[in-house]
Amino acid sequence: MNKKNPFKTPEGYFDNFASDFMAQLPEMETTSVRTISSKGRGIKLLARLRPLLYAACVIAVCFGGYLIWQNSEVQRQEATTAESNNVHDQYVDDYLDCAMLDNGDIYACISE
Repeated sequence: MNKKNPFKTPEGYFDNFASDFMAQLPEMETTSVRTISSKGRGIKLLARLRPLLYAACVIAVCFGGYLIWQNSEVQRQEATTAESNNVHDQYVDDYLDCAMLDNGDIYACISE
């Protein structure tokens, strides 16, 4: 309705707000932090080995993809070979039908 903001802050409220707020906070105790050198070395070692681990993962993924690709190539070649054998057998069967040779005649020719 009205474009005026009904909420207002008193004049000078935020002038000393930060210092007043900090004065109201309780004092914190100071504590010293002791570092353990063996953990630090382990973290440094892990940080140094991280690129090698990444490289090993990439190589493993590439090698796995290569193996899958090779397997599909072998299956494709086997299918092509089986198909060509079937075509060759079909030609032999057609030739034998045209020559009017049956199994008995073939065995007689081979045995002589």
